[in-house]
Amino acid sequence: MRGPTIVAPTVVALLCAFAAQGAIVSVTKDIAVDTKWTSANEYNLDTQVKVLAGATLTIQPGTMIRAAKNDSSGRAPALIITQGAKIDAQGTASQPITFTTQETITSTNNRGLWGGIVVCGFGILSGPTGTTSFVEGLDNIVYGGTNNTDNSGVMRYVRIWHGGADVGVSTSLQGSGNEINGLTLAGVRSGTTLEYIEVAFNLDDGFELFGGAVNGRYLSSIYNKDDAFDTDQGYQGKLQFIFALLDEDGNHAAEMDGVLDATGAIVQPRSYPQVYGATFAKVLNQDSYYYKLSRFPPH
Repeated sequence: MRGPTIVAPTVVALLCAFAAQGAIVSVTKDIAVDTKWTSANEYNLDTQVKVLAGATLTIQPGTMIRAAKNDSSGRAPALIITQGAKIDAQGTASQPITFTTQETITSTNNRGLWGGIVVCGFGILSGPTGTTSFVEGLDNIVYGGTNNTDNSGVMRYVRIWHGGADVGVSTSLQGSGNEINGLTLAGVRSGTTLEYIEVAFNLDDGFELFGGAVNGRYLSSIYNKDDAFDTDQGYQGKLQFIFALLDEDGNHAAEMDGVLDATGAIVQPRSYPQVYGATFAKVLNQDSYYYKLSRFPPH
């Protein structure tokens, strides 16, 4: 992590974090029981993997996860925490947890090289009580409900790099609108902890929050193609100390939306995101900064 991002470790720490790992473990099946990924191994995310209800995926500090660009069906691999499941990914400043691609990174090939991370909860969405929805582009991944206070786990000192590929069934669908966000938080509730998370070089949004009331602190969104931060569908949470760095390709630093009905009236509960402390910047000469970021990339 580079520049004025709060998550950034030192160069020495980066070298330690990217030291040679042990066994390479291919992950190709859904996770139905409590599972731990350790820093002694490197994990290849080779398909879309769901953590199922009742299971917790624990990831140790310093663990490296590399995802393929597409699986055998043409879908971009992604890690999906379904309703009722949890993630416990607690890195440290010197040993962050890193999600990145298996592809070779260049100055022109650095976005859309895998899917991303999706967390689904039972949080409240705009619409009638108990409204639910499906995550766009994924098969039957439901989010929403009536509980804004339960939790989907902890993510702390996590980096999510080079994602945003289309999660549809075919690579020919790239650009169809099913590009996935770096971190999608769908109906996630306030009991969930999100701190010191960085999304960089994503083809779609960096962070997108659909409904729910999860809070986040120390979130960095760097050189993502669409919006740095996007909220919608009645999101009610608080964001503190957020940082967005856009280049010439980027869209908005923040897009805060709500839902309207057919008459143009606001659908309740309306979106009410609260932001406390934000720094937004745009870099026009991106090439020199790409070079700086590539000195010690998580690849």
